[in-house]
Amino acid sequence: MRLLEDSNLYKGIFWIVDETDPYNNSNYCFKIDSDVNGNAIELDDIGIAKSGNTYNHKLVWSQLPKSQTHGKSYNYYPRGRVEIHNGVAKIFLNGNINYEDVITFLKHEFNLTPHNGIKKVRVIEDNSSHYLCYLDAEKGWKPAQK
Repeated sequence: MRLLEDSNLYKGIFWIVDETDPYNNSNYCFKIDSDVNGNAIELDDIGIAKSGNTYNHKLVWSQLPKSQTHGKSYNYYPRGRVEIHNGVAKIFLNGNINYEDVITFLKHEFNLTPHNGIKKVRVIEDNSSHYLCYLDAEKGWKPAQK
């Protein structure tokens, strides 16, 4: 288990590109410093959604180098989002990556700890078309057009 060097609380988006070792996906986690109510503490301008305090998968992916995206569209790899509200963290993710190693990695990566005011972490498997990926080809998945 790898621990972060900082103790900030984060929300944001992520992809799981390396399914064999979730800890190899740190460069695919895009985090926003936040408080226990999910209020952004600092924002940068890469991929900020219209609401102003969440990342947008499509926009963030489009700004990454091809060496990192492997030439794939933003919806190719399984992905998800971490949201925080009133001390409860919610991890929304594609069902193909809903397993304990990935959840543990995400809790560490986003610092979802009682020390940071997190009372509960809920995992919400989202198998809607919004989070479909290449692993969902039998469900009619089609890659986004670039």
